[in-house]
Amino acid sequence: MSIAVLAMFACLVMIVFAIVPKGLTLIEMVFLYFIIGILTITQFTILDVNLHWVPVTRSVEGSFAIYICRFIVIPFLILLSVCVLNSHMQAKWRMVLLTTIVIVLCVGDRIYLRAGLITFHRWNEMYSALMYMVSIALVWLIARRFLGLEKGEFKKT
Repeated sequence: MSIAVLAMFACLVMIVFAIVPKGLTLIEMVFLYFIIGILTITQFTILDVNLHWVPVTRSVEGSFAIYICRFIVIPFLILLSVCVLNSHMQAKWRMVLLTTIVIVLCVGDRIYLRAGLITFHRWNEMYSALMYMVSIALVWLIARRFLGLEKGEFKKT
């Protein structure tokens, strides 16, 4: 049952991502998606395997469901937040949308908890929100650097 719910959540996230106008090219988004994938998988592996703060269920269905979250839902939401931060909207609306995306990520964590996919040991929602905000900030800085390289801002004179 959890895999069906999370697959539906992943489809909803991909539809929203497809509808929202983005200020990045396809190559930039693919590059950032792989950077986000590397960062999130590393973070969650450290939290699960090394620290045992957020252990993941060991059932087959639960593992597939959590992989849907870690490879589709979380990276697309972080990529959407970076697209929002790089947009030409007013700063107030960018922060509102960014806050909304972080809340959706935290609601996703609540769904994973209720479905029994993860458990929190020495971890809570505030740590999770902080981790998502730091991840978004880090990917946004990487994106700015990558976009600056494309524009030739960092050439030697």
